[in-house]
Amino acid sequence: MMIQTILLSISILLLLPHVHSLSITPTTQSSNIIRGSNKYGTNNNSTILTPSDAAQKVGVLPTKNATKGEWQRAWKLHRGLMKPLHLIDGCRPKDSKLALACLWWKALAGNDKSSPVHDYSLSYDLLPPITRWIVSSRVCRFYPRLHHANVEIRTAYLDKALTNIINTIMNDYNTASSSSSSTQQQHQSMQKKKKIRLVVIGGGYDTRSIKLLEQSLLMQSVGGDTATSTPYNLLQRRHGRSQRRRRRWYHRLLRRNNNRHNNNDDDSITSSAGNAFINITNTNYNLEAYELDLPEVVTAKRKLLLQRLFRRRPWLQQRTTAGRMNTNDNGQEEEEEKEYPILMEANFNDLNATRKVLEGILLNNDDESENEEDVTNIVLFEGVMIYLDEGIPHALLELCSDVLKKSRSSGRSGSSSTTAALGYLCFADRLENIPGGDEDAAQLEMECTGWELVDFLSKPGLARHMGVARVVV
Repeated sequence: MMIQTILLSISILLLLPHVHSLSITPTTQSSNIIRGSNKYGTNNNSTILTPSDAAQKVGVLPTKNATKGEWQRAWKLHRGLMKPLHLIDGCRPKDSKLALACLWWKALAGNDKSSPVHDYSLSYDLLPPITRWIVSSRVCRFYPRLHHANVEIRTAYLDKALTNIINTIMNDYNTASSSSSSTQQQHQSMQKKKKIRLVVIGGGYDTRSIKLLEQSLLMQSVGGDTATSTPYNLLQRRHGRSQRRRRRWYHRLLRRNNNRHNNNDDDSITSSAGNAFINITNTNYNLEAYELDLPEVVTAKRKLLLQRLFRRRPWLQQRTTAGRMNTNDNGQEEEEEKEYPILMEANFNDLNATRKVLEGILLNNDDESENEEDVTNIVLFEGVMIYLDEGIPHALLELCSDVLKKSRSSGRSGSSSTTAALGYLCFADRLENIPGGDEDAAQLEMECTGWELVDFLSKPGLARHMGVARVVV
């Protein structure tokens, strides 16, 4: 049954560019739910980079030079397959605002070893058994580079931007620590880890926060202790089992295209291009991640993590549920379980409720030990503003910068480094008041909402604006 599913899927995908009509009825939401889907026409797109230019900027292969009809047929086919692919899925996550479709696209791109978004099958491990094989690492090369390649562009940009921000934070932190007035203060600063708080607005089923944690564990394992229980060796052993399964007969068919993948034939997981997080130069930090989304998405993602991802990658469960040490009623120290990432419900169209959630994260003084830590906050948006009501994206950016400024004035961000009090913003979304890809318009939008634009890049698609900003002090 599994082999039949794979071969059928491959046949459909190989024929897709040549099919001129499909009777599959898409289950998409009405276009007016996606803000700006009909508002901005081709006349406003002259400042947006072409697919090949945008892909080259972030280091991925360009999307296929396809006609509008091919894109539409691929969209219909993918959306039509969502229900059959999850027919025997015990978790059955909701496809809220295309979150489930994006998970499959990211799993497809993440299984490409030559891509900078390669995630060692992390997104793939959230997918249901049996049917997930249609986007496995041995099949993904056959897919025409359409929607998943477009999502790959923004994923690569955000991963690289997050890497650069973390490197900047750690360099400034180490510089400030080394310039302390006394040797004792320097020693204390080096012993105390930097704290980085990642707040993802509209996280969906994305695995970026977990990928960041796992890559840090892999780097620590390779650079230090390499006992059999380390994440590096656990991934290596699992990769070895998958290599042995290549001897099955249907892989002979797949080997026909191996000539253009000769550079990725090494059995070691380190032979792949690796994701952008391998460029993080210092992992001496504590990462705290919050992901905010609609209640149905939060419930579904928590179920996927507990019942699927942590079972397939048990080394993550030990790290993601570890919390600080507390003293119980008997005077004994015990570790308090703390969810990672911390999933929180939020309706972003309700600005007052969203403000309370963000203030609860950034201004909460319950953790007394945090007053002694040096904390830097990073807010990340990906493909969520396109679903918000008119005027909300602008107000939401303003709200985030305002709360971050309050966190600085309350002393919640420490003061030992030059960027300790700064909040950073990463986005790959549809900003308001920027119909095309004009960087000057993006600069003005950031200034109006309390941010200083550091980097900006446009790409085709609804989530066409990608960039990095920081709070204006």
